[in-house]
Amino acid sequence: MSALGKRIEPFRALMYNRQIAGEPALVVAPPYDLIGAARQKQLYERSPYNVVRLELGREADRYGAAEKTFADWLAAGVVERSARPAIYQYTQTFHVDGRLLHRTGFIARVRLEEFGRGRILPHERTFPAAKEDRLRLLTALQVNTSSIFALYSGTHPELDRLREQVAAREPLIDLVDDLGIRNELRPIEADGEVAVVQRELESPRLLIADGHHRYETALNYRRARRHENASSEPQPYDYTMMTLVACGDPGLVILPTHRVVKSLPADAIASFMRRAREVFNVEEIAHRDTFRARLDDLGAGAIGVTLKGSSNYLILRLRSPSAMKAAMPDAADEVRRLDVSVLHALVFDRIFGLGADEIRKGGNIEYTIEIDGALGAVAQGHADGAFLMNPPSIQDVERVSDAGATMPEKSTYFHPKLLTGLVMNPLFDGE
Repeated sequence: MSALGKRIEPFRALMYNRQIAGEPALVVAPPYDLIGAARQKQLYERSPYNVVRLELGREADRYGAAEKTFADWLAAGVVERSARPAIYQYTQTFHVDGRLLHRTGFIARVRLEEFGRGRILPHERTFPAAKEDRLRLLTALQVNTSSIFALYSGTHPELDRLREQVAAREPLIDLVDDLGIRNELRPIEADGEVAVVQRELESPRLLIADGHHRYETALNYRRARRHENASSEPQPYDYTMMTLVACGDPGLVILPTHRVVKSLPADAIASFMRRAREVFNVEEIAHRDTFRARLDDLGAGAIGVTLKGSSNYLILRLRSPSAMKAAMPDAADEVRRLDVSVLHALVFDRIFGLGADEIRKGGNIEYTIEIDGALGAVAQGHADGAFLMNPPSIQDVERVSDAGATMPEKSTYFHPKLLTGLVMNPLFDGE
């Protein structure tokens, strides 16, 4: 095993052997929490080696099945360790609102740190069930099969120059995924180039954009392993795999995350207009297209609502911030100002009686980036209400994290998601 110790380390990644597994497009998958039953079936049928069989298996004992599958793949050479340690430059090219964008990050091992140190920060709350699931999988595999997505602060001209140099090289992997997003992977192996990444990213704050559950799981896994092994030397499980993107990357996009609520109290629906007008200016709109355009034009501070039995769409705008101060007296100002906090505190909790504990249990609220799907669920009688959001800015996310606070669950949707299966990070010896 190579010596560890720096905050950022290259690694000998586990990668698919194309001679056996075929082209990378056959074996990659979206993040596990975006895979429904139909998508899972599609990925299973796409290839007997698709990474979904590790990330989100359909067997009764998912964790045992994943462990056996991974062991079989290792033995058969389906996945192999790369010849040299590397940091991987990962570029995604995609369209949003008619614009062609590029987002580039560095995939590396990052030394785990508790949030209290203030160098690695979350921005969203997590669900206990998801962390238990990820811990059981990590314990079974001892591999990071998917990467955490984190944002680094500051400006780094040396990194910018390196990024341009590496981008001019032929990619190791170049694939277009099911969403039409181009994914390119290029290894950075030269000692001098690796040192640039290590030096430039030694000090900046890292803000977790996606992968909060996996990061907390990595911390829990490290605690368990450290309990078994009292060695003072850094071990592979003291690190986790991250894709590190600049906060100022021109391709950094946050999409809105809308809420679809399956069941709401009938009396609260009936009294909604009266209760909402106590703290909101309420605008009623008859036509869907006009409603969508108005919500988009208003931007931050506007919340869209459609309820079962209502012929009109509603847009809510808070009349005074004092209502949020009364509703969340102990929260940081940075949190109270968020649209999603207004929705949860003054609509979900105050009007519908959906408190934080009930929401965290899951089951009643679905989260989606698709406006038509959210509105359609109510129109077709599959849900009692849909609540549409405008996205927070990256500055909103940074302010909340720097204040030592967190957003409500599913407050952000960074687009595009990182593919799972491009590279995997082993947490066991063998380097």
